[in-house]
Amino acid sequence: MKKSILTFLTVIITLHCFSQKNYCSETKRNSIQRKAVVPSSVTTLENKYDVKFYHLDIDVERTNKYVIGNVRTIAKVIASALDTFAFELHSNYTIDSIKLAGNLLTYSRIGAAVYVNLPNTLFQNQTIDAKVYYKGGAPSSGASAIGDGLNSKSSPQWGNRVTWSLSESYVAYEWWPCKQQLRDKIDSSYCFITTDNTNKAGSNGVLTAVVSLPNNKSRYEWKSRHPIDYYLISVAVAQYMDYSIYAHPVGADSILVQNYIYNNPAVLTAFQSSIDETTTLIELFSEKFGLYYFSDEKYGHCMAPLGGGMEHQTMTTIGFFNFTLIAHELGHQWFGDNVTCKTWSDIFVNESFASYTEYIALENLYPAQKEQHMLDVHNYVMSQPDGSIWFTDTNNVGRIFDSRLSYDKGSAMLHMLRYEINNDSIFFLALKNYQAQYSDDVATALDFKAVVENVSGQNFTTFFQQWFYGEGYPTFNIKYQQVGSLLRIQNTEVASMPSVTPFFKTHIDYLIHRNIADTLIRLEQNQQIQLNEFNIAGIVTSIEVDKDNWVLNQLNPITIDNTLGIKEINNSTIRIYPNPSNSLVTIQTIDKLKSISLFKLNGDLVFDCKGVQTIDVSTIANGIYYFSIETVSGEILKQKFVKNK
Repeated sequence: MKKSILTFLTVIITLHCFSQKNYCSETKRNSIQRKAVVPSSVTTLENKYDVKFYHLDIDVERTNKYVIGNVRTIAKVIASALDTFAFELHSNYTIDSIKLAGNLLTYSRIGAAVYVNLPNTLFQNQTIDAKVYYKGGAPSSGASAIGDGLNSKSSPQWGNRVTWSLSESYVAYEWWPCKQQLRDKIDSSYCFITTDNTNKAGSNGVLTAVVSLPNNKSRYEWKSRHPIDYYLISVAVAQYMDYSIYAHPVGADSILVQNYIYNNPAVLTAFQSSIDETTTLIELFSEKFGLYYFSDEKYGHCMAPLGGGMEHQTMTTIGFFNFTLIAHELGHQWFGDNVTCKTWSDIFVNESFASYTEYIALENLYPAQKEQHMLDVHNYVMSQPDGSIWFTDTNNVGRIFDSRLSYDKGSAMLHMLRYEINNDSIFFLALKNYQAQYSDDVATALDFKAVVENVSGQNFTTFFQQWFYGEGYPTFNIKYQQVGSLLRIQNTEVASMPSVTPFFKTHIDYLIHRNIADTLIRLEQNQQIQLNEFNIAGIVTSIEVDKDNWVLNQLNPITIDNTLGIKEINNSTIRIYPNPSNSLVTIQTIDKLKSISLFKLNGDLVFDCKGVQTIDVSTIANGIYYFSIETVSGEILKQKFVKNK
C-alpha cells in the first residue's frame, strides 16, 4: 500500500509525479498496537489444521457495515489429532449456528476466540467441513492498516458511498470468521456477495455469475482457484460502473483488467488515461518478474474512499489512480500476493519490492523521472540517522508499515542490490526465480537472499548485515588530486549510526569529467579511508559521485587536495629536519638509500639529492612540497615539507 494524497487536485495535476509519496504506506500506517485478538490457545488449535477452501456467502450493502451470512471452511487436519475446531470472529457478531456436515455443533466463545467441539476426534489427513452462520455490525476499532476491517463511507470528492474491506494486517476477523495465520495460504476461495441490485460487488478471482434475487437483490459470485492469504480476501460494494480493458503480455492470451469505478461520468474522465496504463504495466512487469500469475482470472480495481490502495489479490481496492500508485499495487500481485511474507517481520518481501516496482515502472516508461524518484527515496530515508528494515515488534501496525523503513529503505536496498550484482539480466532472473520457487507460498527476506546468491554466485551476507539488519547510512567525504596522468581519489566514510553499523562496504560510481571526454569508473569502498590511484588521460575538471543514485549515501562537497598520497615518514632510520624551514634542511639516514628528491605538489621535480645531505631551500618559493625517498629495496617513502619565511 502507498502513502495518502493530500488533495484530489494534486492527484489530477501531478499524474505521473508521485515518486516522493508512499501513498500505500501512509494509509496503512497506524499508531495503534494490535490488541490480543485471541489467546495463544486458539493459535495452537488453528495450527493443527490447514485451510483448503473458504466460501464466503454474505449480504453487504453500501450504506452500512452490517454483515449477515455464512462462511464454509474446508480444512485438513495436520496434527496427529484434533478434537476442537478454533477460529476467530469479532465479538460484535452473533453466531446463529455452526454446522459440520450438516449437523449442529456446540461451541464456546471468549471474546474473538471461538472453540467448536467436534463430535468425534479427527486424525491427521482427515477433513473438517464446517459452516458458520453469523450476523452483526462490523466494529469501528481502527485496528486495520487503513481504518477498520470493514468500512462504509462516502467519497469526499465524488459523493459515492462505498462499503469495503481492508483486513491487513490482523482484522479479517472483523467481517468474517477465519484463521489469521500468514503461513496457511488458502488453496482456493469463493466470495458470494448479495446486495441491492443498484450496486455492484467486487472481489477476488472471476465473476462467474450475477444472480437476480427477490426484493431487488443481486448475488455476485466471485471464484478464485489460486492460493490466497487470509488478509487478501476482499469485498467492495457501491454503485459502480464496470470499465474493463485488456492487457496482452507475452506468453498469455488477453488478460481482463476489470475496473469498478464510481458510477459518475466525471470519474472516468478524470482517471481513464491512468487506468489504461495498467495494461502497459502488466505487460512490463510480466516481462521483468514472470507472467502475471493470475492471468487466467483477471486484474482490476475497486474504488473506495481511502487515501491510497490495498493490493487485494486480483482486484486492488484503490482511492484514486496515478501512475506510481497503480504500479505499486500491481507490483504487489507478484510481491505480496503470489509470494507473501512469511511473518510480518518480513514485510520487506511485500512492501519494499512493491515500492521498487514504482522505480522500475518509471525507469521503463517515464525514464526522465526515475532519477528524482530515487533521490526522493534516499532523502526520505536519510531524514533520520537510524532505523533498520528488520524488526521484531509485529504487534505495532505503525512499525510494520513504516514508510521510511519498510517501504523506502527497502526499495533503496533492492536498488543497491541490483547495483552490486552489476548485471540486470542476473538481477531480473533472480526475481523471476524467486517468484517461481515461492509461487503460491510464503517467504522471508533470507529466502530471497538465498535465491539471489544462487543465481548470481555472489555472497550477500555482508550486504544484508549492513542494509537489512543494520541501521543508518554512510556519508562520503571525497578529495582528489591529479599529478600528470596519475589521479588519486580518497573517500573517507562516516556512518550515521556507528554504534550499530560502523562501516558500509560498497561499490561507488565516479564520473570523471575531463577536458577530452568523460569517463565512468566504478571503485570499491572496502575501508573507512579508501585511497585509489590510477592513470588517466587528459585534465580532470571535476568529479561526480553516484550520479544515478545507486547507493544510499550523503555526499559532502568534493574538493581538490594536493597533499593526497603524501604520507608522513614513520621510520626511525630517516630524519628530515627542521620542518618547516626557510634556509637549510638536513636529511639524515642510517639505511642505504637509492635516491632522495624534492617535488612540488603537482609532481614537478625541484631537485635530486644523494646520500645524507644538507639542502639549501632559501631560493625556492614558500609553500608545501614533499621529499620522495626510495630505499635500495624499492620502498618509496614520502615526507611533506613546508618552506616558510
